[in-house]
Amino acid sequence: MPATRPLMPAQASPLWVLAAAIAWTIAVSLAVFSPWFPTEALRALHQASDGWLHPTLVSAAVLGTGLFVLLLGPGRQRPADIGLRRGALPPGLAATAVLWLAMNASTLIAARADGLPLTLHPDWSQGGLVPGRLLAQLLGTALVEETVFRAWLWPQLALRLHRLVPRAGAWTVALLVSQGLFALLHVPMVLATAGPAALAGVLVNLFVVGLITALLYAATRNLFFVVGLHALGNAPTLLMEPHGPPPTLVMAGVAIVMAVGVVLARRHRGASGGLRMTVAKG
Repeated sequence: MPATRPLMPAQASPLWVLAAAIAWTIAVSLAVFSPWFPTEALRALHQASDGWLHPTLVSAAVLGTGLFVLLLGPGRQRPADIGLRRGALPPGLAATAVLWLAMNASTLIAARADGLPLTLHPDWSQGGLVPGRLLAQLLGTALVEETVFRAWLWPQLALRLHRLVPRAGAWTVALLVSQGLFALLHVPMVLATAGPAALAGVLVNLFVVGLITALLYAATRNLFFVVGLHALGNAPTLLMEPHGPPPTLVMAGVAIVMAVGVVLARRHRGASGGLRMTVAKG
């Protein structure tokens, strides 16, 4: 997997940090869905802020604060080691905007093709209800999960495994293990919201989503691209009532095309650079 090599961190985090990060994630997940969590107070805050301060943002902030302290402190990681590069932010935001436009364009085209009237999504009339959901993902859930499971845990496991198995095998095994943990750590949420009957199906779906976003991160080398993808998957924020193919499916297809384009452009630049060096030596 050549595209993943630049994701290798400068140094490994101590094993106890990996264990502490998993333990913290489990503890926060259990707390959020426990009877003692201040759910009603957060809902009241959500209403008082006209929808801008979503409860998800608060819970993700608690989870993320503990994890980032671990990673950037005793975890011995620099922000760039976990994908937080300033230069990646503008293209990541631009790609997120393209994905959002693609979802809305798909709805518009499908509605026109079927001769259906376009109806404004009703949630847009309620202040910050819709954008608040997206902000909670961009600054909370999506940012934390993509940083921890795609930009940190996957390369960390690969860094340790490459001494035991060939490099490509290390990345593959680390990918499967890290995204399996990503899915399993959602068990408290799934049990609280969907029930035991839905557990297997939801976990498989989360595992597949984790694999896809991890590979897209490796292809683009831009964490903010997959943060935007993840955020829009959880909170599509469509302007109109959806028509035609599922908007998130459209978004995933466009994201894959964009990632392939990035990989091809990188290879073309590499080939051109090699050619220039050859000509110069000649």
